[in-house]
Amino acid sequence: MMKNGLTEEIEDRYLAGTYQKIPVVAARAKGTKIWDMNGKEYFDFMSGYGVAILGHSNNAITEAIKKQVDEIYITHTSVYSPARARFLRELMNVTPTGLNMAYLSNSGAEAIEAALKIAVKSTKRKKIISMEKGYHGKTLGALSITHSAKYRSSFEDMLIPGVEFVKFGDYEHVHTLLKKEDVAAVFMEPIQGEGGINLPDPQFLPSVREATSSYGTLLVMDEIQSGLGRTGKMWAHENWGITPDIMTIGKGIGGGIPMGVTVGKREFVESLGIGEQSSTTGGNPLSCAAGEVVIKELRNGMIKRASEMGKYTLQRMNEETDSHRLVSQTRGIGMMLAMELRVRFVPILMDMIDLGLITLYSGINTIRMLPPYTVSKEEVDRAIEILKTALDQYIKKQGRNDQK
Repeated sequence: MMKNGLTEEIEDRYLAGTYQKIPVVAARAKGTKIWDMNGKEYFDFMSGYGVAILGHSNNAITEAIKKQVDEIYITHTSVYSPARARFLRELMNVTPTGLNMAYLSNSGAEAIEAALKIAVKSTKRKKIISMEKGYHGKTLGALSITHSAKYRSSFEDMLIPGVEFVKFGDYEHVHTLLKKEDVAAVFMEPIQGEGGINLPDPQFLPSVREATSSYGTLLVMDEIQSGLGRTGKMWAHENWGITPDIMTIGKGIGGGIPMGVTVGKREFVESLGIGEQSSTTGGNPLSCAAGEVVIKELRNGMIKRASEMGKYTLQRMNEETDSHRLVSQTRGIGMMLAMELRVRFVPILMDMIDLGLITLYSGINTIRMLPPYTVSKEEVDRAIEILKTALDQYIKKQGRNDQK
């Protein structure tokens, strides 16, 4: 069996250095837990960056994949597929009212690329409004509407011109731009994930929806991270009572198999002609078989569970860390949670990993968590205990350093 150290050595030698690595070698996983090659156990509150929404090695998804492998697992979308048809039927049962035509791809970034093309071609306009601190992906189109300079700076000359960034929540700026420009679309995450789990003002999304409708501009909701029950509703934008014109889906939709979806109103999606957007493996039967099960499982009680466990997790975070001197704020909705610190997160994150808890992060001082919806209260309690221990260890280490 390949050892932990050898695995790391090979990856570090041959894999492009575009990922911030953490010292975990994931050998197997089940539910909320990952084990490395030495049998060390971790609570996985990263869940593949929000992909394992139904937990690792979910039995229903695994069985669907096995069955599909025995039948046919690759078919180009120019050929009809029963698995694809079954997935689309399930998808249309849960999409927002009026969003009734889909393009299938392999990732969230690809879903964004398709949404950009649909918006520009259907409106015959070129300008795009996006949000500061927003994140939509790293392919060139998606990167063009992603705000972070650290991702954009090396490629500025290659990005789409005519993108205006607005502070998330600044309705007046959005309205001003819509009034003076022919804007094809406003792109936004209903809740900013990569930006640190930022929730909008209660009136922001409804106000933008009203304004875009008035000016013939499309509203595109990026539900790649926030959708599929993550906030306790099928789609996060439902928390504000609006309906977009186009929506992008990714991460958990394939249950761990790569998949992206762009779904929109037929009048807009139909603007794309044959060959203007396609994918060799998009909509393949294997992904569709997994996606069909994901949607069925979500409709069968998992969204309610995400809501309940999210409330419990946030409650436990507040109970255990609200008065902690390193904690500035805890926030979130459903299973989309963050803890903002008064110090840099790196040493605390590394201690959490050492103690058996894997999370995400944002910026330089925010711990971010996207647990599987299947997490138990006992697992939440243990994870929060590890988090608090890591915070306490940071203070002890600082005290020892101060004495030296």
